[in-house]
Amino acid sequence: MKQAAESAGRVQRDRVASAVFALIAAAGFVYYLVLARRVWFFRDEWVLLSARGLNLHDLITAYNGHLVALPIVVYRVLWWAVGLRSYLPYAALAICLHVLIATLLRAIMRRARVGPWIATGVAATFVLFGSGAQNILSGFQITFSGSLALGLTALLLTDHVGPLDRRDYLGVFAAALALLCSGVGVAMVIALAVATRLRRGWRVAALLTVPLSILYGVWWAVYGRVGAHLQHSSRTLADWIRHGIASTFGDLAQIPSGGWLLAIVVVAGLFVLAVRASVDGNARERWTAPAALACGAAAFLVISGISRASFGAGFAASSRYLYVVAALVLPLIGVAIDAMSRRSRPWGVISLAILLVGVPGNIGRARSYANQPLVRNAAFKQTILTIGRDPLAARVPRALRPDPSFAPTVTIAWLRSGVASGRIPSSRADPLTRRTDDLRLSLMELDHSNRHACRTWHAPIVLTLRVGQEIGATGSFTAVLLSRDPPRASNPVAYGSSLSNTAPAHTLIAVAGPETLELIPHAGARLCSPANTKASGARRAGR
Repeated sequence: MKQAAESAGRVQRDRVASAVFALIAAAGFVYYLVLARRVWFFRDEWVLLSARGLNLHDLITAYNGHLVALPIVVYRVLWWAVGLRSYLPYAALAICLHVLIATLLRAIMRRARVGPWIATGVAATFVLFGSGAQNILSGFQITFSGSLALGLTALLLTDHVGPLDRRDYLGVFAAALALLCSGVGVAMVIALAVATRLRRGWRVAALLTVPLSILYGVWWAVYGRVGAHLQHSSRTLADWIRHGIASTFGDLAQIPSGGWLLAIVVVAGLFVLAVRASVDGNARERWTAPAALACGAAAFLVISGISRASFGAGFAASSRYLYVVAALVLPLIGVAIDAMSRRSRPWGVISLAILLVGVPGNIGRARSYANQPLVRNAAFKQTILTIGRDPLAARVPRALRPDPSFAPTVTIAWLRSGVASGRIPSSRADPLTRRTDDLRLSLMELDHSNRHACRTWHAPIVLTLRVGQEIGATGSFTAVLLSRDPPRASNPVAYGSSLSNTAPAHTLIAVAGPETLELIPHAGARLCSPANTKASGARRAGR
């Protein structure tokens, strides 16, 4: 009778803890959805919207070293259904994946026999992990979060004993889809291989992961290496890994030395668990999946470091990287905290508190991300929504890119097509916006150097450009359209920083005009104008 009552009590506690987690997840979803109202499409998203279709070549061609076939399909469907009328459906999908990942992490911890309230606390920490807000609020980051969600699903499906069955086949399918989302899928397959090796042996691990590895390896050899950044040294890679781990633990705790305290909790908890495992032979199932995910975190840092460490170790603390590492190490943190709690309840409470104390700071981090000028960028949004309706848009080359800095793959032909289909909604343009649109439509940036003999300018200069005249540039600069009244007729427009550029030298050709412009080189930039270009004003500078 007593045993039955204890069992009923455990079930009740689990239900209450699950209900509390569901409330936290729902509150987090609403909070992020409110923040997403401030966010709009940004850089990488334009590649999926305007430059990739549903043909096989576009689907399997790498983007920055990633296979993003599944996100391309998703974005094409959303473009067809929603267009640019609202960003919320794009962001809502990323937010849904985030909540799903948190739910899967809790399921993994519960399967590892982590107590219901500790599992709820650790998973809730991830729900509110605002330091990873880029993966939560940016629609494009379904690339990373999609790989995570599908990889965790594969891990749960294959986490059992016995011969291969339908669950394993579904798990392999989920892992294959994870590889179709981003390179994070590679880390998830590694985690899957480690988990099945520890739980079910070499044979099952090989059957589940070797075919996927071979297929992905073939893709990488043919497509993935194209355009990938592989410049690094052992020192920069080690710095990248160290900085990534330290930043993740520090951002989880959000207090001075909190990352070190959290690391101590993990080490102490795992030591307690190891001692218990030496006595209890069934303890292996408690740490197999969490340990495998931690190996996946290490693999992710190595893989990302190989292609990104040359950017500097500080880049490892980028929001999208912190998110992935946090997701993959939190189950092991949960197991460690649970082990501490079983050893001593007060120590368990203290250990969990070190993690939970970072929640308020992380909630604020998400708000800070949504308020970033680059993320909001109302002026850029106004450009995209209005320039396709500008009368001049019908007379300029179809390949002209109105904003090569923020949307390097968006052409005027694509924008006009979106306007005609109704997928780009109408927006009222004030006079300053209309003149800025005219400036963007008057200059066409080409990704090659100016081929003509010319005079060089290192300081701001005022030029009058007629149709067909060119300006060469090395580095980036800003252009402003001038008129007699008022002196500045447009907002500044940046050129020379397109993500699609493979060399620092560019050419701008006038495709409408004549227009009088002020060109302002940025630090280290150089402008090159043909000798027959009319220069005027006191601000011009010689060679």
